[in-house]
Amino acid sequence: MPLILHWGGPRHREVDDVPAEQLASSLLVYDGPRWFGVYQRADPVQHRTTPQGSAEVWLARE
Repeated sequence: MPLILHWGGPRHREVDDVPAEQLASSLLVYDGPRWFGVYQRADPVQHRTTPQGSAEVWLARE
């Protein structure tokens, strides 16, 4: 599963394994129960090194 680094919003700086099928669009939507938020892939695509490995950066969408 791809690693996603969230930037901004309720998951700021959290890294998660996200199933590839959830990344088919340019938006990643969380609808609870713990967090709500919409993130979009950084343009251009960015990767950051995290303790879990290389993660793609997704930005909070406002």
